Amino acid sequence: MAKTQPITTMIVGLGRIGWDLHIKQAAANPHFKVTAAVDALPERRKEAEETFGCATFATLEEALKANIAELAVICTRSVDHCPHTLAALKAGCHVFVEKPAAMSVKEMDKMIAAAKKAKKVLTVNQSARANVDLRFVRETIDSKILGKVFWIRASTQTFFRRNDWQQLKKFGGGYLNNNGVHAIDGALRLIDSPVESVWGDLKHTVTAGDADDWLKVVLRGKNGRVIEVEQSYACAFPQPRWLVCGTAGSMQITGEEATIKFFDPKKAPKLTVVTTAPAGRKYGNDDRLPWEEKTVPVKATKPFPDYYEELFKAIRKKKQPFVTPESVRETIWALDQVRKSSLWKY
Repeated sequence: MAKTQPITTMIVGLGRIGWDLHIKQAAANPHFKVTAAVDALPERRKEAEETFGCATFATLEEALKANIAELAVICTRSVDHCPHTLAALKAGCHVFVEKPAAMSVKEMDKMIAAAKKAKKVLTVNQSARANVDLRFVRETIDSKILGKVFWIRASTQTFFRRNDWQQLKKFGGGYLNNNGVHAIDGALRLIDSPVESVWGDLKHTVTAGDADDWLKVVLRGKNGRVIEVEQSYACAFPQPRWLVCGTAGSMQITGEEATIKFFDPKKAPKLTVVTTAPAGRKYGNDDRLPWEEKTVPVKATKPFPDYYEELFKAIRKKKQPFVTPESVRETIWALDQVRKSSLWKY
């Protein structure tokens, strides 16, 4: 059997994510060969040339004209993701784009249409789908230990007067686009239903710049499940990362451990409604549930696929992308709904 040729790859943008993650992962994977890197800063281009022995370019346009890569990995500023993806697809490249894939559903639809027209793979680095706590919550829900789960709250709180480009609207910055896109995408992996409604609010509080640094989002599924996402750079008190409530118990995650309080409904005493006047005009009863409680490490039992291995399969073996652009479109749609409902306008 003939050896499969490695996928020639260009990394577009050598900032934190492009350098620390993508170019290193692509270079380390035998299915990929880094042939080009793009960055406006000459010192970054020189570093890429010396470290990876690849050609470098100051602009994506120059790199695409050189025609030395089958795959473009887009790691530029958020606001550039759509135009850079469209340019790469038009030039005949497959595209792996960082989150947020687009600034709106309108942009995402253009990208999906362009990929279909070019007959190229388009996928997105929704990397937080691999997060252990999200996978652990998923496995806990599936175990039914909490009964029917009806409410989930995911919270990320700190006090951080952030002042980099991610705090500027003109670059597509803000908590919603930067971290909120991960949390909302995660919520959609847990809602187990078509989404019935999305409400959200954004604020700019303590960071430099003019983009949002606080958000509250409520997603409601047609199955009735409600998931709240709370994220802030303006809360000085840590909050539980996860709260999951079901009809037979609750789970809270703080740090690296989860505390689960639950009972077996089959062992619970039968409860009936009392329709007569309460004795002594007092409410309450002597209901005694067979509660159990355990604290366990937050670990997922099922392995998670490697994004670059899945990308190789999508390009060379014609498999469906591990992260489909259609699934990301749903996430981008939810972000649009948050912006529409927020009193503070993006």
